[in-house]
Amino acid sequence: MLALALVAACTCVPSAHSAELRAEGLPPWRTGGRVGFTLDATTRPDSAGLVLELAVRVPPATLAQLERDGEGIARLTASASVKGRFGSSVLESQSELVLTPADSARSQGKVVLMRFPAAPGPCRITVKLVDQVSKRPALFRSSRDAHESAAIRGDIEIPRPAAGRDLSDPQFLWPTVDGREGLAFVRGGRASVPNPDRLYGLFATDLRAAFVARAKAGDERPWHWVARVFDAQGQGVAQAESTAVAGRMLDAEVRFDLSSEPAGAYDLEVKAWQEGDANALQRRARFSIGWQADTWLRNAADVADDAHFLLDADGEEAFLVMPPGQQEVVMTEFWAKRDPTPETALNEAQLEFHRRVEYANANFTKLGVEKGMYTDMGRVYIRYGEPSEITHQVIPAGSETLTQQLEEIVATEDRALGGDVRMKGLGGDMRPFEVWVYEGDIPMPLDSDPSDTRRGHVPRRLMFLFVDDQGLGLYRLRFSTE
Repeated sequence: MLALALVAACTCVPSAHSAELRAEGLPPWRTGGRVGFTLDATTRPDSAGLVLELAVRVPPATLAQLERDGEGIARLTASASVKGRFGSSVLESQSELVLTPADSARSQGKVVLMRFPAAPGPCRITVKLVDQVSKRPALFRSSRDAHESAAIRGDIEIPRPAAGRDLSDPQFLWPTVDGREGLAFVRGGRASVPNPDRLYGLFATDLRAAFVARAKAGDERPWHWVARVFDAQGQGVAQAESTAVAGRMLDAEVRFDLSSEPAGAYDLEVKAWQEGDANALQRRARFSIGWQADTWLRNAADVADDAHFLLDADGEEAFLVMPPGQQEVVMTEFWAKRDPTPETALNEAQLEFHRRVEYANANFTKLGVEKGMYTDMGRVYIRYGEPSEITHQVIPAGSETLTQQLEEIVATEDRALGGDVRMKGLGGDMRPFEVWVYEGDIPMPLDSDPSDTRRGHVPRRLMFLFVDDQGLGLYRLRFSTE
């Protein structure tokens, strides 16, 4: 893994077109798209005060999509600002990342670490990544927003000392570090690379986490600590404990072998105290385990697209705030219920869904306005697949209007045309349209409830009418018998 440490400094960040995510809940936060990334935030005490560390992971899915110059080099600008939630003092940092083609082959991606002095209380964080080689389409750019970018903005609460003592958040780390110079950050004499996704499993079977505790000035009693891992049901699955030498500061690291644990969400709890203390300092942080390649390598936006199509509104909302390992569990259970041949290794329903999504994005995306899967044609195709029959008319023939032609087409249907279909364009009704017909043994949509007694192949007839009102190739669904 490549890594780059940034020192906080005041700087001006150039303006760029940005798809900004307003993050909810606790970090880590993820955003998808062409410049998607993960942002984690942790605080730790040191001898001088508190330090806020922002760890940004640029995943392989993003590295593969970045624009590159003639020599195959990609350039990202990473910038961050940290301020009090109500606009108090602002610190900013910025650096440029130069990526070679070899970087995209590394399954962990690239990590950037930013450090800021911090104080207890509310804190607002904004991190932006800009693809400096990319060019926005002329239709969507001005002189100030020429590049593709993404941003995450979120709020955290930096905890206050407890009886004059501090304990850091656990900082999740990659279990091994490539020994080459410059690939790791050094802290407390140890080389480490943050794991901003807090994800373990397929490419990292050992959990590694570091934490720091600080006592009052002059208090140098021996330290004790215990770390526990809990599964989603609150059951303990691993524990480690140790005693450290006397001193004001405790700098510790814990490792757990997770190779036998299933995918899902987990918690790491850390407690630390000095000899003779009645109460322990405590921090708890969420991480996850995933064993599927898609969990590690797939773009977060594509995962969110799947959830939008396959889950109901409540399920989608819950899914989007889950850690990657728990998302893997939800999707695995979803497709297992719909597998037509559970005795085989392949899930044909899942494969067909992804084939249809790929086809929709390749064939129905127009003008870069929206993904093909979100167009009306794309949605119908993903639900029902290839139509039995397609009627395509570019310009109505003879003196017939579009309405007259469509009324003939739907004459055998039970529903009348809507009023919006009867609209006419300038110079007469010459709007292009398509009619998709599904007949015979039509399978139920892939997202249908498996407990539905109608599931399977049901003889029926479906018809969908799409009209290009503006003549720009943007077909809208105007009538259906669904």
